[in-house]
Parts: sequence; C-alpha cells; structure tokens
Amino acid sequence: MPTFLKAILFFLVITRISAQQSWQDTMLVRAMDEIVMTATRTERQLGNTAVPMLTVQQKNIQLTGNIRLNEVLQEQTGLFLTSGTGSSAVGGGVFGNGIQIQGLSPDYTLLLIDGEPLIGRQGGVMDLSRFTVGNIRKIEVVKGPSSALYGSEDMAGVVNIITEQKRTEFFNGGLRYGSFATRDAYASANFNSARSTLYLFGNYNASSGYDLNKKTIEKTIDPYYNATAQLKWTWRFSEKTRLILNHRFFYGHQQSEFAINSESINISGAGKTTDININPTLIHLWNDNLKTSLRLYTSLYRYDQNLDNLRSAERYYEDNFAHNFYRIEKQTDWTSGLHTLTTGAGYNVQTVETMRYRERKSQHIGYVFVQDEWKPSEKWTLIPGLRYDANSDYADRFSPKMAVLYKPGNDWSFNFSYGSGFKAPDFRQLYLYYVNVAAQGYRVYGASEFSVSELEQQLKDGLIARILPEAYRISELRPEISHGFNLGLKHNFKSIPVHAEMNVFYNLVEDLINYLPVAIQQNGTLIFSYMNVRKAYTRGFELNIQGRLGKYWDYGLGYQYLETGDREIASSIKAGEVYGRNAPLGSTRLMTMSDYGGLLGRSPHMANARLMYNHIPSGWGGSLRAVYRSSWGVNDLDGNGFANMKEEFAQGFVMLNASIQKNFADKYTIQLTANNILNHRDEINVPQMPGTHFSCAFQWNFLTP
Repeated sequence: MPTFLKAILFFLVITRISAQQSWQDTMLVRAMDEIVMTATRTERQLGNTAVPMLTVQQKNIQLTGNIRLNEVLQEQTGLFLTSGTGSSAVGGGVFGNGIQIQGLSPDYTLLLIDGEPLIGRQGGVMDLSRFTVGNIRKIEVVKGPSSALYGSEDMAGVVNIITEQKRTEFFNGGLRYGSFATRDAYASANFNSARSTLYLFGNYNASSGYDLNKKTIEKTIDPYYNATAQLKWTWRFSEKTRLILNHRFFYGHQQSEFAINSESINISGAGKTTDININPTLIHLWNDNLKTSLRLYTSLYRYDQNLDNLRSAERYYEDNFAHNFYRIEKQTDWTSGLHTLTTGAGYNVQTVETMRYRERKSQHIGYVFVQDEWKPSEKWTLIPGLRYDANSDYADRFSPKMAVLYKPGNDWSFNFSYGSGFKAPDFRQLYLYYVNVAAQGYRVYGASEFSVSELEQQLKDGLIARILPEAYRISELRPEISHGFNLGLKHNFKSIPVHAEMNVFYNLVEDLINYLPVAIQQNGTLIFSYMNVRKAYTRGFELNIQGRLGKYWDYGLGYQYLETGDREIASSIKAGEVYGRNAPLGSTRLMTMSDYGGLLGRSPHMANARLMYNHIPSGWGGSLRAVYRSSWGVNDLDGNGFANMKEEFAQGFVMLNASIQKNFADKYTIQLTANNILNHRDEINVPQMPGTHFSCAFQWNFLTP
C-alpha cells in the first residue's frame, strides 16, 4: 500500500478511536478559535485560516521548561532543526540552528519579531539559539510561500515571534541552573494605566559549553553568554489611536579555542554579537470598518570576531560584519460588506559592510501589496493577494497568492492555497570577495564581483592555471522562485475535544542559486562564484491531532512525510547516466531511483508527541514530549550528487524530554526538566544536542496579572 494511503488510513483510525469517548470539554474548541495575525496580516480566528499554520502558546512553553527558541521549534510538527555545513542552500545542512519547513532550507524561512523582520544571518542562516522565550506571548508559524504578503525570504514559510504585553500589571522573574553550567535568569514587569502600558524584560543566559568527542582537544560548543533586554510602551491618545514603541537589545559573546596543525590549542579569540531593534508603530481606528497603521523599523546587527595565534602573538583572523536594515510601511484594512481589503506599501534600505566585501554595499526595495478576503457565502471564503517588489539589485517581481476555505458546517473545513514565493540574491551571493588563507587560498566571488575578463588577465599573468567552462555561464543573478500548493482538511469532533488536521503540500523551486568552481589556481585550489543552476521539489503531507483527557490533561500527535529531489539529478538517474557505490571503497554500479535519497539534510519521516498536565487546584504540572527524526543524507562521498551509501547518512534518533513543576501559594514555582533522556549524541550532525541534560528552575510572581 502506498505510504500516502497508509497515512490517511492511520489518520482516520486514530481520530475514530478518539471519537468513541463520550465526555465533553469546550477548552479545545476555545483554543482553536484563538486569534492569529501572521497568515493574513489581519486578525482572525485560527479555525478560519486557509493556509497551514501552527501556534505555540506561552503556557505550553512554560510547562516544557524550554528557554531558547530553537528548543521550542524543534518539538513542533514538520519543523526540522538544522546544523553543520553544506555546499548549497538546498543541498547540505548549514552552520547554526536554523529551522527547515516543508523540506526547504532555513534561508528560505522568514523570521519576524512582532511582525518585523530579523536580520543577522550568517551563511544564510539565522541562529535561533540566540533568542530567549521568556518574553514570548506566542509563536505563529505559517507553512508555505507567503511572498505576496511579506516579500523575499519566505519561500518556506514565516515564523512570527509575538512578545508579551497586557493591559494588566504583573512582576515576575526566574532563575535556572542546569548541566554544563547553564545559567538563565530573567525578570519582567508590566505597568498599566488608563492611557499607558509599559512592559520591561531582561534575560541573561550562559553556559560553559560542552564536549561530545573526548578524542579532540576542542569543545563541541564553546563557552558563551547572552543578554537580552526589551522595552514595549503603548500610549493611547484615545480609544481609537495608539502609539507603540517596541525596542529590543541583544548582546552575545562566545569564546573560541581550537587547534590548527597542532596537538594543543593554538588559536583563541571571541565572537561578539550586537543586535538592536527599534520599532515605533502608530495605529488609528477611523471607524469599526477602517483601520490604518504606520510602522517604522530600524535593525542594527553587528558581529565582530577576532582570533589570535597564541604562539606567534599575531592576529590569525578578524572580521567585522555590520548589517543595517531600515523600513517604513503603511497598511490599511477596510471591511465593506462581504469584503475585507488589506493594502500596504513600504520601502526598505539595507546596508552591509564586512572585510569580505570590497566596499560597503547597499540595497533598496520598494513594494506594494493588496489582499482581499471575500466571503460570498457562509461556507466559502476566497483570499486572493498580490505583491510587487522593486529591488535595486535585480529585476522587479510580482508575487501572487490564492487561498480558498470551504466550511460545510461548524465541524469540517477544507482549504486550498497557492503561493508564489521568491528569495532575492543576498549580499553574500552578490558581493562576496573572499580569500581563505587558512585553506591554501581558495577564493569565492559574488556574482556582481565576478569578471571573466579579470580571470583571463590573471591567466595571461600566470596567476591561475585554468579557466573552467562554467566561468562563461556566470551572469546576473535572478531571484529564486517557488510555487507552493497546499490542500488541507480539518475536523472538530462534537462529542469530545479532539481536533484533527491533515495537509498535503508540494513546492517547486526554480533558479536555485549555488556556488560552483570557475577557475583553478596554480596551487590547485579553486575559485568559486554563484549562479542560478538548479531546480528542486519538496512534497509530502502532514497530520496533526490535538485533544484533551479530562480537565487537566491535553495531548498532541504529529507526523510529516517528506520527499525531496533535484530534478536534474532525478532525470539523469532515469536516463541511466548516474553511478555510485554501495561502500566508500566498493565498485561502482548504475544508480536507480530507489537509491536516490533526495536533497541532503532532509528526513523523510518526522513525528512528535506530547502529553501536558496542569492541575491548577493542586499546583502540579508537567509534560512529556517525544520527537522522532529518521536518518538523513549529509555527505556525497562517491560524487554522484546525493547520499546513497550508509556512510553518507546521519543516524535517525528519538529525543525524549520531560518536565515537572509545583506551584506554591500562587507565587512560587519550582520546575525540574530532563531533556534528551535517551542520550542521543552526534557531534558532527547534531552538535546542538549535548546528550542528557538536566536543569532546575525557581520562578516567582510578585504580582500576577
């Protein structure tokens, strides 16, 4: 039986078994009617969204004991935490803790904080471990292309971190200590009056690092400390007009020590990160049907790294990376009869300066977007949308979308969505001018910095040995384009609080940007540049079931099946043109499609389960969560472009996490957590998973909301 049909059968059996219960509880129904904004940029009930999305609530984050954003997201259905290094955005993994959605790489996922974009990607990846969750009210994740609303970098989806603020007063804090000398402390306060609400938050997080391989002298993760502060102030001129000032500051420091051609530590230094976000927003409600907002946003990111040779006392490496982002945007929402019209326009300016670029670079983007939510009847909702981006560095781009929601009754809903996503070439792909002295001087040129005539002159001067044919194919980079489709159904059971959901998705990605060799230097090292070379697809389905067991227990089950592939490689395999090996030193043989493991860094099977307990009368609470990842390709040892040998795959694993807590006098809470209880360790492919680790936390509420 095909995997797809097996999954549908499993889905129907599980939901049918759940439906045989007879008790009732309305808690889940209310949860499914929570208000969300990210999917349409307007407020609406979660049950009325026409695109696949999930939310993570503050209360569930607190019950798990997770303290960093990567820890929270890796437990959600269909989200895969990546790490390591790879050769391309679609191929291998990436350095840092990025999040993969529907099989698309982390650099295709747009990260927002209170609706504004986060910057500071290294190698195309935003490291999620630098974000604390202590100030998060909830997280909204939209799966699939959303470029019609948000522009570039959201071909895979959008993760929106929504921070805390309420029109009540509270003051609380907490301390946590755990394995590897992990320390975390936070404090938050909210002050409210008739016209003003002020929210303050501070967090300090540190660790001594850890070592998963005692055979090496370096640590797997070096010691670090982070500090985060946020101020969110709302001033209400009237009930219809308010000004929100939202400011965030982050500072991170990580010590680095490693050995280069030595049996002892001979390179030492530190990397320092500063991230400042300034976001004033003016909102005015003209009447019950018309609302407008004006948003200004400034984000200043800087990463400074200085490494010294301890023996020669000379500077081994240094780089000062500065990325600044400025934006002004106006949005208007108008409701009239059967239509809710959302329109907006904005202008972005970005600048990047680093030693890896020849000079300071800038990019200007102007854009407009429009979306109409049309309800021709009680059962049907149609949401078309269109966005136009004019970028100073590449051709203009139109991004359409269409979403349809059909609700034959209160318990069933069907949805279909199509979105065209795009990712603009980033500064690295356009302007990189890098010589790696530590690796015999290989070079990487961004497409805008590359020149065939310059290479030809270097060939005449004897500086390079050979120009490769690919050099004559380099041209102006085009945006990477995706076409995403999703078909979903949802069902709420009347007799019990069970919500079941299934989504089938397909993403076609064209004009993928990859780096490839363009010349060979005299010492045999390569010169690389970037060009649009590849086409890929990701497809699969996702199942989710949520329910309650009595008044104090709730559970969730999730599963994603994923197939991925490079269309050119798949065509070559079908044509009988691709060979590979069964073992690294084995003989070659002709490959078939059954040998094809798809794109590197993707698990075909992912599942998660959670059981949450919160007995408010007694103050006891806790959680048990499990995450499963099947094996995934990480290397191409036989040079055929994909993983097909056992040695080319990372081992699959099950991660089991648990927490238990007790509340005293409605003011004090003690919490114990144990993560990775089964002690899975893989320093190469999953360095962010440091074996079994424990922590103990103490939280207090001086003033509860």
